[in-house]
Amino acid sequence: EAKRMQPSLGSMEEGASKPSGSYSGLKLKSPSPSEISKDGLFSSISAAGEQPTTDNEPLLSEAERQAEAKRNAKVAAGKVLALLMHKDSGECNMSKSVYDAAIVIPQICRSADCPMSLVHLSIRSYAFLILNFFLQCFILYMICQEELVMDKYAGKMHLCDFGAGVENCPDGPNCIGPAGSNYQNAGRIYGFDVWSTRTFARDALLTLFPDKREEIMQNIDPGEYGLENYWVRPVCVFIFMMSVMSDLRSTMDMIWIIAYVPSRPEMWLEYRVPKWADKAKVKEMSDRCELDFVKFKLAGMPLPWKIVNWIFIIIPKLLIWRSTATNGVTFLMETAGIESVIVNVTALTFILNLDEMIFDLFSHKAAQHMMDAIEPLVLNEDHLRDDHTHDEACDLVEKDKGHHFFDVKFFPVRPVIAFLLTLIFISQYYWQFCEKDATGGWISKSMRLPEEQQYPLSAFFFPLLVPQRDSAEYYWTMPRQPPAP
Repeated sequence: EAKRMQPSLGSMEEGASKPSGSYSGLKLKSPSPSEISKDGLFSSISAAGEQPTTDNEPLLSEAERQAEAKRNAKVAAGKVLALLMHKDSGECNMSKSVYDAAIVIPQICRSADCPMSLVHLSIRSYAFLILNFFLQCFILYMICQEELVMDKYAGKMHLCDFGAGVENCPDGPNCIGPAGSNYQNAGRIYGFDVWSTRTFARDALLTLFPDKREEIMQNIDPGEYGLENYWVRPVCVFIFMMSVMSDLRSTMDMIWIIAYVPSRPEMWLEYRVPKWADKAKVKEMSDRCELDFVKFKLAGMPLPWKIVNWIFIIIPKLLIWRSTATNGVTFLMETAGIESVIVNVTALTFILNLDEMIFDLFSHKAAQHMMDAIEPLVLNEDHLRDDHTHDEACDLVEKDKGHHFFDVKFFPVRPVIAFLLTLIFISQYYWQFCEKDATGGWISKSMRLPEEQQYPLSAFFFPLLVPQRDSAEYYWTMPRQPPAP
C-alpha cells in the first residue's frame, strides 16, 4: 500500500509523477508499516530530510527547538517574499462589476463559438452596462443642476473660505461675510438655508416698516453665511479620494489587461483535468466537481474587440470617474456644516459602487461564477515560482535585509497619489469659483445667473471645452465695506 501511494504524493497536479524522493523541496522516505494508518495514509512525513521522531530517539534540546523554529519562520518569510510581495504590482484582476463583465463574458462567448445561452449573457452584460451609465450620469447631472443652476437662482454664492478664520476675528482674514458684516464670533455663522431665511425675515420687516429701519437693524441680526470648520472639508475630500482611487485602480487594471493581452483570438476558457491521477479519483480525493475543471482566464482578444472595449467601456468609465471626482469635491467644498459634510462624503461613495451593486443584484449566477473564477493576468511571472528550497527561501530573506531603508520599492505610491488628487481637485475648486480678497482670504467670485435654466449636457460631459454660459448681470458681488448701521 505504501509503494502504491508514494508516486501520488510525489506528483504534481498537471504533470507526470516526480521521483518518489522529492516534491517541491520535501524529501520523502519510504514509510515503515507502523507509519501507515488503517486507511493507508502516511502517519508522518518529515521535511528537509529529517527522520520522524520515535520513542527511541532523544528529544531535541530547548536551544535546538528554538533554532529549528527560527529557521522554520525564516523559510516561511522567504515564501512570503517570493510569492506575495510581487502580487501588488505583478497582477491585474477583474472585479465583479458591469464594466468588467462587459469585457469578459463576450470573450468567453466568442471562445465557446457563441452558444445562444452565452450570447444572451453577453447581451445582458451590455444592457446592465447601459443601465449603469444612465444611473451614474443621471445622479451626477442632478448634482450639477443643483450646484450650478438652482443654487444660483436661490441667490447662493460659493462658500470658498467664508468664516474660516472666525477665531481670529474681527481683524483677521476671512472675517467679512457675504453680506458685508464682520463675523465677530462663531455665534453669527449659519448655513445658507438658515442665513437666507433670517435675512429674508429681516428684509421683510424693513419693507413693511420702513419708518422703523434703525430699530430693526439694531435688534434683528441675521448673522452671516460661513463654514463651521475649515479642516473637515479637506479631510472628507481625502476620504472621498480613497473611494475614487479604488475605482481608478480597477480602471487601470482594465487598461493594462487590454493593452497587455495579444491582439489575436485566444481561448478564455478551457477544460483542465489534472494528469496525476484518473479524473474520478481526483474528484474523490480532492472533493471536486466537473465545474472545478473549467478554468476561465484572461487571454488574447481580436483588435476590433479591443477598440470596442476602449470606445464603449473604458473611455466612458474614465469620463464618469472624472465627473464624479470633480462634482463630488465641489459638492463637499460647498457644504458648510460639519455633520453635513461627513454625511455627504459617505453618500457620494455609492455613486462609484453602482456598477458593482447592479452586477450583484441583476446578473445571472453563471456570470457571477465566471467573474469569481477568472484567473488574474500575470504581468510579472517572477512570483509564480513556488518550488524554492528552504535554503533558497532563507537566502531571499537575507537578500531582502540588504535593501536600503529608503529604497524606492518601499515607497507608498497609492497614499501619495490619493493625497495629490486631493490637492489637485481642491485647487481646481478654488481656481474655478474663488478669488483672493484684500486680507488674503478666499472669497466667492461675483455671481451671475445662468442663461439656461437646465444645466447643458455639453457642459456636463465636456466642461472644459463647452463651459456653462452665464448672463451679463451680477446678482451678488462681495461688499467691500461693512454696511452702515
